[in-house]
Amino acid sequence: MTVGIAIRVARPADIARLSSTLGTPHGDFFAGRLPLQEAGLGEVLVAWRGGAPVGAVFVSWDVADEPEVRKHLADVPMISHLQVADAHRHRGVGRTLLRHAEQRLRWRGHTRVLLGVDKSNEVARRLYEWLGYVQPDEPELCDLGAEPGRTADPAAETYDILVADLYRGGPGWP
Repeated sequence: MTVGIAIRVARPADIARLSSTLGTPHGDFFAGRLPLQEAGLGEVLVAWRGGAPVGAVFVSWDVADEPEVRKHLADVPMISHLQVADAHRHRGVGRTLLRHAEQRLRWRGHTRVLLGVDKSNEVARRLYEWLGYVQPDEPELCDLGAEPGRTADPAAETYDILVADLYRGGPGWP
């Protein structure tokens, strides 16, 4: 774990502080996941440094929303919405959140994990690939969220699914 970072499951009182740190849209996303957490279908994990939240991620073992994911990766849990405050990026916070999320999934008996990465987010994609995430062979798991016939930049609104073995070794992992 990165020195000075503590990870814990979110409490309802944490959401206002997350909104302040990460912005209202992200705070709203995590607030919307608290009912799933309370129902035992996932967890919002929050990274803390010096008593302040600096990042968060949602880990879900519920059924995926996307029919393509349900078809090919039905029992694979998902990590989503990994967010780190701008002032704390490139300091290991995201990697620490990801590592902690994966450990919690191993404790629950899972062997693989998936995540979606926006086509426009090359920095995140390179990090995930460096950490051992790969694009599955199924073409249906590419370009999710694309709207046929749309003329605007589709890369800003589409994403690919990446999958990792939770027992892999490799760079960045002990």
